[in-house]
Amino acid sequence: MNIKEKLNKKPIKLLALLLTSMLIATVSAQVYNYMFIQGSGVVSLTKGLKWDLGTDLPSPAPTIVGYTVTNLNFSTGTTPNNYTDCLHIVNQDPAESHIFNLKVKTSAGVWTDYQEFNLVVFNALPPPAGAGVQQAVLNLKTQGAQTSDMTIPQGATWYILFEIVPIASPTGGVKGIFEVELTYESAA
Repeated sequence: MNIKEKLNKKPIKLLALLLTSMLIATVSAQVYNYMFIQGSGVVSLTKGLKWDLGTDLPSPAPTIVGYTVTNLNFSTGTTPNNYTDCLHIVNQDPAESHIFNLKVKTSAGVWTDYQEFNLVVFNALPPPAGAGVQQAVLNLKTQGAQTSDMTIPQGATWYILFEIVPIASPTGGVKGIFEVELTYESAA
């Protein structure tokens, strides 16, 4: 091959490379449009249902941390005892009612000293101080016991009464332990 042929092929190769580069650049030079989302997330403690402490509490008083009532410890003698205004279920939504259920998630320890140990739900302060109507009774000695769908109206406060009835001759010192779960429907 002589030099003249090599020189003639070089411009053709350069031209081919230049055209290929221009084709790649044209295809790659697409126009992009952008869209954005700016937002945030926060847990609102001013919507839905919440717990409030009542005025008839065991000592020391329980506390509420977020959505959990803690340190609710009852001690009773040999006579029946009712804590008539122990807890409240408050519907914080002024324009929406909620359907809710209560369920005994845990019932452990020894319940032999108790004839009854119930959580009773009223739609207003229970008698004799108020005119509330009983909505449900939950036996805290029975794991898995649950209430059926209850509807708390918008802005309403419902009351929780604890009914504790010891047996005639309790042995004393034994402890029953319970955990109750409240679930409710939120607006979609």
